[in-house]
Amino acid sequence: MSLRQRIFVIGWIAFVLYAIFLAPEGSHGYLQQLMTMDDPDPFLLMIFSFLGIYPLVFVSLLIGEDRSRLPLWPFLLGMFMLGAFALMPYFFLSNARNMREGRVPGWLVKVFHTRFFIFILIIVTVVLLWYGIVYGDFISYSQAFQISNFVHVMTIDFIVLTGLSIFVIYWKEHRRGRANQRHWMGIIPIFGALFYLLRLKEES
Repeated sequence: MSLRQRIFVIGWIAFVLYAIFLAPEGSHGYLQQLMTMDDPDPFLLMIFSFLGIYPLVFVSLLIGEDRSRLPLWPFLLGMFMLGAFALMPYFFLSNARNMREGRVPGWLVKVFHTRFFIFILIIVTVVLLWYGIVYGDFISYSQAFQISNFVHVMTIDFIVLTGLSIFVIYWKEHRRGRANQRHWMGIIPIFGALFYLLRLKEES
């Protein structure tokens, strides 16, 4: 097992154990508010919606990289329900030495790499960010983070996904034999990865 795989195994196990044993207990009604759209706080809705955008970002980043013997697409689909919990195992279960031809049709890869798709994600993210910051209550959200398992784990998941975007950009650059100078872009949640994809599109 490579160093990368060991790090991801340890990180994934730590994430799971933290969510089970250290995060606050109970959702305190926040999940129900979102599911029924019963006047949820805009900041809460923003973060929750970001967790729906992030899987699409990772699909765009990784759909052309599905060349390992282990299929990538189940992990990407799992992200829509489980976020980073679903994606992280791919990076310690897959083996870079057992590569094959990409299994995703070329036309589908092109769809997720189009400027139109990327710009749609950017626009939706900007609207959600504006809505959450202008109308949301960060103090209420921070209180929910302290008492609600759902809000707490959701927030940690968002942070972990941002960290994963840094790694994935580094990983993509490394697989292409490029100087790894762009992984810092992933530090900017969602936007960094999307602008990285636009840069790749300009170079193609």
